[in-house]
Amino acid sequence: MNRNTHKRTNKKIGMPPGSLVYTGAPKEGDTTVTLITYDKDNYSRHEATSFKEISGKVMKDAVNWIHFDSLHNPSLIEEAGKLLRIHQLVLEDILDVGHPPKIEAYDEYIFLTMKAFKRQKEEGSFRFEHISLVLGKNFLLTFLEHKGDPFDPIRERLEAGKGRSRGRSADYLFILLADAIVDQYFFADEIIDKENGDIEIEIYENPSESSVNRIVRQKKELNRFKKEVYPIAESFRLFLPVDSDLISPENIGYFNDINDHLKQIVDTINTYHESLTAMMEFYMIRISNQMNQVMKTLTLIATIFIPLTFIVGIYGMNFNFMPELEWKWSYPILMIAMLAIGLVMYIYMRKKRWF
Repeated sequence: MNRNTHKRTNKKIGMPPGSLVYTGAPKEGDTTVTLITYDKDNYSRHEATSFKEISGKVMKDAVNWIHFDSLHNPSLIEEAGKLLRIHQLVLEDILDVGHPPKIEAYDEYIFLTMKAFKRQKEEGSFRFEHISLVLGKNFLLTFLEHKGDPFDPIRERLEAGKGRSRGRSADYLFILLADAIVDQYFFADEIIDKENGDIEIEIYENPSESSVNRIVRQKKELNRFKKEVYPIAESFRLFLPVDSDLISPENIGYFNDINDHLKQIVDTINTYHESLTAMMEFYMIRISNQMNQVMKTLTLIATIFIPLTFIVGIYGMNFNFMPELEWKWSYPILMIAMLAIGLVMYIYMRKKRWF
């Protein structure tokens, strides 16, 4: 993960600020621009590979949602930025897939960049992709790193004229899309929660070295999730929609609801982190206790054999005159005495509850 980030960053080394360079994966086909124009009574959809063709169909008295389904054509995005007077540094952030999530207010638009959650085919796997939104007075631009986004239910409702979306302004659409992205984070939350539960069961029932490896991997995934969520949660917390003319007062409550969802996810991440730390500590304590039990057993065995070894050591000395060695019953009596000593020590230790 870090290796890919370094490769992406290296593409911009030595270039001046505002350079429009796509820092993501290699190009995948043409970038399609989709324009959805709607108001309370009308709805239309157009697709093209040229922004000029799309811009000619923009309506001033309606909401215009312009969607770029990939970032592989920087010149197309630069063209859109010039026509809509979007700052060059904002366009640079749109194309920089490694840019931290944030939300910023400008005089004529609000810029939001964050990471969209995508579930992988492998069970329990997920990834994040760069996505940016630019809200203007009567338009909303969305830029996605690769094709595929969580906005299809919103498109369907707009086309069908269901819900309250068709009668609202562009800022309500902006909030709907941002909320759809944040809602996807809960799927990542579910994946992490399920894996945490499986690890916890394994740690308590059958701990092993593989359990530690799973905890380490899970912490890495959690830190990756945290890296994408924390900046946007903090940015939303500091952003004041009441100070922007682009967010109508009637929609501020919905904006704050997104902020609450992000707080909930941040709290959940903290809980998961504490849980993984506790599981690792429990594993270390359990392994330490097992080791202590082994050492205790070995110590008790060694303690029992110390006096027996002492006796054997005495009769292993090479002295010429040891009278009891000539006695007929010396060997069995010595064996019985050694057995009795060991048995007495065992009973004594059991009474002391040393094991």
